[in-house]
Amino acid sequence: MTATIVKGAPGYYLLDSGILTELPNLLKEISVSKYHIITGKKAWQAVQPYLPKEVIDHNIRLHYIDGHTTLKKVHAIQEVLTNDGANGVIGIGGGTALDITKAVAIEASVQSILIPTIAATCAAWTPLSVFYNEEGSFTHYTEFPIATTLVLVEPEIIAKAPLAYLKAGIGDTLAKFYEAEALIESFYPEETLPVPKQISQFSAKICRETLLNDGEAALQAVAQNETSPALIRVIETIIMTGGMVGGFGEKAGRIAGAHSLHNGLTVADTVHDFLHGELVAYGILGQLAIEEKWTEIDYLLPFYESWQLPSSLSALNIDVNDERFIKTIVKKAIRPTESIHLMKYEINEQSVLQALQLLEVQNKQKGVRSS
Repeated sequence: MTATIVKGAPGYYLLDSGILTELPNLLKEISVSKYHIITGKKAWQAVQPYLPKEVIDHNIRLHYIDGHTTLKKVHAIQEVLTNDGANGVIGIGGGTALDITKAVAIEASVQSILIPTIAATCAAWTPLSVFYNEEGSFTHYTEFPIATTLVLVEPEIIAKAPLAYLKAGIGDTLAKFYEAEALIESFYPEETLPVPKQISQFSAKICRETLLNDGEAALQAVAQNETSPALIRVIETIIMTGGMVGGFGEKAGRIAGAHSLHNGLTVADTVHDFLHGELVAYGILGQLAIEEKWTEIDYLLPFYESWQLPSSLSALNIDVNDERFIKTIVKKAIRPTESIHLMKYEINEQSVLQALQLLEVQNKQKGVRSS
């Protein structure tokens, strides 16, 4: 029997209206006296009205970031933070700011505090960072041995964020169910699941159920810049429940085909304006096509159309008749190190290419409009 390593949750997690007013007291509780902030300019602008004045006036050192999460950025910020003698780092923003913050905190051996301003991924919860090269192509992800110290979520900030981010969060989190299901089928075909894996699977089912039931209402709330019970449920599903799938499932709750297809898509210049979760959403359907689960694809397509998530290569501005280029995407998606090989299915260039081509046909037959 292989032992399961559980990284189920951050040290603290708090979601509430006005929760950021508690930040100074919470920093004292975790003994953070000197900190740097990693953020983007838009995220910093969005969060300032909710931060207490003493945080903003605390002689803070701001690191504005843009572009992708790269090792170069992590090393540069870590060096400055260490030389300054800081014992904490606060990440404010989306996945890029939060992933850089987690990596910097590990390299500098300091406490990490994450304040997501969008709900596009479970980055605020999960102890890993996804890395890209300077051109925006996926390179690798690193899982950390220590969870984030403190996560604070102000729902009003997320309600006022651009709608596209919540759509992406729905896409990324829906993948938790389908990828975990594929991994369990591969790793535990006839075995009784260990308790941590059962928690992971239960969390994955909550992800699918909540998003299918509340996704549309949550999107409507954000379209009106309002919080609602449905939006709160979806935010917590994306950030917390989605993070628990991998936190308790470990390798059997992380990533499979959908994320590999995302990684393959990053070679296409036409997709660089799409968010991570939008590409993963397409990857879900690609994975299901590989698994020949066409009934489930048919069930999901109306949700994709309602949520305006891409369900085809053409929706991603990729020429479906350019087989040579699609093969380039597939080749990256099936590199030997990719998680798609953790599935129980035979994975090769021809089988994946055929599945994606059949998915295009399925979209046309169902009359799904490109998002």
